[in-house]
Amino acid sequence: MSRIAFECEALNHHPDWSNVYNVLNISISTHDADGVTAKDFKLAKAIDSIVVPEDEE
Repeated sequence: MSRIAFECEALNHHPDWSNVYNVLNISISTHDADGVTAKDFKLAKAIDSIVVPEDEE
């Protein structure tokens, strides 16, 4: 979560997220646009580059 938080700060984009036990849920959208924008896709791509799928650990 810390690495993702730094990326969110760098992009000045802050998703809604929750962490319960070992499950992290992230919801990315642009509230002002009432939907998904290019900025959301950019953050999602950055998060994908950080997160390691459970089956690849």
